[in-house]
Amino acid sequence: MTPEEIIKKYSDAAKEYDKKGLDSGYIAHKKIALAVIDELRLKNAKVIDLGCGTGQSSVEFFNKGYEVTGLDITPGMLEEARKYSFEKLICQNLDTPLKVEDNKFDAAVLTGVMEFIQDPLVLFNEVNRVLKANGVFAITIPQKFPEGLNIPFKSYSKKDIEPVFKKAGFRIIRCEEFFGFRKWGSGEEIFYYAYVLRKD
Repeated sequence: MTPEEIIKKYSDAAKEYDKKGLDSGYIAHKKIALAVIDELRLKNAKVIDLGCGTGQSSVEFFNKGYEVTGLDITPGMLEEARKYSFEKLICQNLDTPLKVEDNKFDAAVLTGVMEFIQDPLVLFNEVNRVLKANGVFAITIPQKFPEGLNIPFKSYSKKDIEPVFKKAGFRIIRCEEFFGFRKWGSGEEIFYYAYVLRKD
């Protein structure tokens, strides 16, 4: 999908996005946030939520009193995110240099976004840049779709993505699989990896 298509798709969905996610049993955002909190073990932390959407992905951080900066490509989604106490909200394409300073954050999360990223290494290098030493990076990765499955998103095998983490200066702390969604029409189940990484 092009940036323009993403903006259109998610602008149209912004108002109903949280309800649809809850109705479908989507839990990736909560799983990733709790994994970061467990790994950080900090009372106070600065987090960057990449592709923050309506802000749901940062609810657990707000509950902990963390300071969160949210970035998203879609103005309509960011408008919905204003109901939460983000330190800052930035509208930008994640395929471009992040509009934040170096070594600022204790953790970064990227939930439900890798499907759209054009060059993962470029983004991961940017994440490394904005994280403090030994910072945590938690990310969901769609597992490689079966042959012949017509889904207009990117997907990855472990052998595709894990060397990219290493090249960008991250080590893997843990990885688990979880159910993502059921493809409408075929009923095909799509699974994701949830990775927790540390900046080397």
